[in-house]
Amino acid sequence: MPIRQASFLLKFLQQPKQKEMYYIPPENFLYSAYKIKTKHSDGQKVLEGTATAFLLDIGSGIAWIITNRHVLDIDYKKSTPKYKDFKLVSLELTGRKPDDTEYTIQIVPSTHAFFDNNYENDVAMILPKATLNDNQNFEWHFNLNHLASEENFEHIIPYDVICYSGFPETHDKFMRRPILRSGRIASDPKFNYSWDEYNHGDCIAYEGFSSPGGSGSPVFATARGLPNMNNSRGAYLIGVNAGHIPGEFGHSGISYFYKSTVIYGIIEQNKLEEIKVK
Repeated sequence: MPIRQASFLLKFLQQPKQKEMYYIPPENFLYSAYKIKTKHSDGQKVLEGTATAFLLDIGSGIAWIITNRHVLDIDYKKSTPKYKDFKLVSLELTGRKPDDTEYTIQIVPSTHAFFDNNYENDVAMILPKATLNDNQNFEWHFNLNHLASEENFEHIIPYDVICYSGFPETHDKFMRRPILRSGRIASDPKFNYSWDEYNHGDCIAYEGFSSPGGSGSPVFATARGLPNMNNSRGAYLIGVNAGHIPGEFGHSGISYFYKSTVIYGIIEQNKLEEIKVK
């Protein structure tokens, strides 16, 4: 699947010129979120769903689609076999071009999806197959320079400011635009977070609201500090939003995302960098 060249890359790592402790994310970050529409069927019933995704070029010119595994496999981690016979039959991706026009691409449901060897890590990388119109490309996307590595996580701390763009139930439905929300790291990012007595993979808790439709949203840590100031850092894409922790009144106010290092793991485990554009 072709994508635009470097002139359209989101330039998150440029050092901001304004002198403030935390920096406002670029406007284009809002539109890095793509809306996913899915249909799953067991041959009789059809279940429709909405989620969020973003695009990642790992260096081969392919627009890999990043979202949650549970978006593609609705039986994933379910406590009952209720959805075990449901298969993905339709996958639609909608985004915006730099001129603000909307475009939609139908992805072939049989396209390959790759997951982490750790079953608990709720992240999927999709190799898109689609029939394109003339001169049609994927637009806004990230590359590996934007993706936080394990070393970058040494500079992510509790109470750090984050933001995430996506299509939760409260997105702009009239104009069909994503919304950008913010939060703060709630757990110690040096360790994996678990909301009960079981291991749930490489995830981090944050204080903020995740709701249906926001699954798969890119999570972004804003730039912090000033040049030559201790504990300063650049801005990074640090994870994939996955869900929230239920509370007494429906939402506890705590949500969680899977670390960007899971994406690196999927790339390495499946040798994805060797897949080239045909």
